[in-house]
Amino acid sequence: MRAIPIDVIRAFVAVVEARGFTRAAEDLGRSQPTISLQVKRLEEFVEAPLFERAARFELTAVGSVCFDYGKRLVRLHDEMLDEASRRKAPGATLRVGMPGEFAARLTPQLVGLGEIADRAGFEVVTGEPEALALAFRQNALDVALLIGDGAAETAVERWRAPLGWYARADGKGRAKPPRPLRLVVPLQGSALHEAAVDALRGAGRPFEIVCASADFPVRSAAASAGLGVAPMIDGLAPDGLARCAAADLPALPPLAVSLVARGEALASAGRRWAADALAAFETA
Repeated sequence: MRAIPIDVIRAFVAVVEARGFTRAAEDLGRSQPTISLQVKRLEEFVEAPLFERAARFELTAVGSVCFDYGKRLVRLHDEMLDEASRRKAPGATLRVGMPGEFAARLTPQLVGLGEIADRAGFEVVTGEPEALALAFRQNALDVALLIGDGAAETAVERWRAPLGWYARADGKGRAKPPRPLRLVVPLQGSALHEAAVDALRGAGRPFEIVCASADFPVRSAAASAGLGVAPMIDGLAPDGLARCAAADLPALPPLAVSLVARGEALASAGRRWAADALAAFETA
């Protein structure tokens, strides 16, 4: 039996997860023709088509088997290399990614994470969930906390975080949102942005976006300055902001928070690292 190169399997898994050859190529840092050729090679290896309809990326029975096993093979391959690298250099830097919302809560816990993971220093990246997820897929992060459903299949732990509307409090400690609602949100395409906009549109509540930023401190500063109302995870709003009590603001759905990690050792360390900050959230 011929052995299938791991790059061929990785390309196919990336195409299915990204639902497109172009995005998969971008994620893997390869050209689109190269990814297409690798998927074709996998079909030659298994001697069967992988997609019922390539345009919709519907998998055949063989394609489903290759995808299910392929994800595990890619994960185990990367974990093996990561663990081998860690054993050669136990004091190496630990690469950690987290949303800006969690930075104040989780940064002080990095010392414990480093001790558990046997790492001497940290390289910390904050940013939008999509960028962090891409960095993890490209092996640029060892442990990451992600907001949204994008990491559902690779998560080692998941939570449901409650959301609320937050704004600068008035003299009575209550935020009074105007009409139309002035909104401070992450950039379009983020899970938090879509949750807020969809809820307002569904409730027929008029709004205007006055500040959009991928940076949590920017959004917090804008809301604290009274520029508008910001959707935030309950318990993570900075001092100076209060949960809005206005009856005409729609309820927001809980947001998925996922932990991803390379290998069981880092997964266990990551769970302990995030445990205190996420203790109040419901486990998914």
